Amino acid sequence: MIPHILGLISISEIGYIIGIAVIMFGCTAVMQNPFISTGKKVLWILTILLLNWIGLLWYYYTYYMKDK
Repeated sequence: MIPHILGLISISEIGYIIGIAVIMFGCTAVMQNPFISTGKKVLWILTILLLNWIGLLWYYYTYYMKDK
């Protein structure tokens, strides 16, 4: 019997995968946008990274630190 692939991935690993995907796709979308200047691209990328970091810290607190 072959286990389902999602049964092998924990919730914390799914959160990390989503975080990496948001960074990859978000930064790629910003870099490929021809309608914004380079300075605004840098600000958008920093915003994506900052919000992702805040989300990661909130996620870590919710699942690991809240019950302790």
